Amino acid sequence: MFDALLIHPFLNLLMAIYGIIPGHDFGIAVIIMTLIIRFALWPLTGKQLHSQKKLQALQPEISKIRASAGGDRQKESQMLMELYKEREINPFSACLPALFQFPFLIALFFVFQQSIHGVEKFGPSLYSFVANIPYIKEVLANPALFSPKLLGVVSMAQPSIALAIIAGLTQYIQVKMITPKVTDGDAQAKANASMTLIFPALTIFIAWSLPAALPLYWTAANLVAIFQQKLIMSQETEKMEEVAEAVVVAKKKSTKTAAKKSVKTKKRTKRGNK
Repeated sequence: MFDALLIHPFLNLLMAIYGIIPGHDFGIAVIIMTLIIRFALWPLTGKQLHSQKKLQALQPEISKIRASAGGDRQKESQMLMELYKEREINPFSACLPALFQFPFLIALFFVFQQSIHGVEKFGPSLYSFVANIPYIKEVLANPALFSPKLLGVVSMAQPSIALAIIAGLTQYIQVKMITPKVTDGDAQAKANASMTLIFPALTIFIAWSLPAALPLYWTAANLVAIFQQKLIMSQETEKMEEVAEAVVVAKKKSTKTAAKKSVKTKKRTKRGNK
């Protein structure tokens, strides 16, 4: 079932791209497929980023609640839930999209495992319309034509230390962008900040021994995520500035109205005294 729903569709998408693009570069096909998947999931990851941004904005209030709770976990949880309810925020909404994407990562791992090990592995899983793409038809007839390389140089079937490090660096940039700033005495913020180093290090550790197609996918996916985060953050900043301006205008209006009322009241008082 898992093969039919995810692995085979992704495998066929990858091989279709490989068979269609000029030069038939396997590494470029991996990058294009990554972009297609990431942009298809754009609305989902967008919701995740918006939720994370809202939670970041609440960090000062969350820190105050933790301090006032004095280590009482039950009281702290109750106060936090009241805060989330008041601000209409679901604290788990930032995690759900990430969990939803997890099966895609597993499927892509198996896709790359099949595709980089030759026609014998991926040939039987191809859909008829993909197998009939002229170049794919040639590859199936002559397996020696298949070359799982990036730009004809970097083998996607073998581990690549350079790509593993690049994947880790892009992961660091991506995580750093959504990690709240650390404030003195905020243990939770410090724990979140430590994740900025742990996730990239874990990415490098895992990618170090895996076929280069995986860190190439991670790198391309991270670059799309960085672009999306920057775009959403700029949009959120503009919204916050608009709200701030509206608040300032509203305060000025209320101040002017109060001043006018005060002047009228004084005039009436003077008339009354006369």
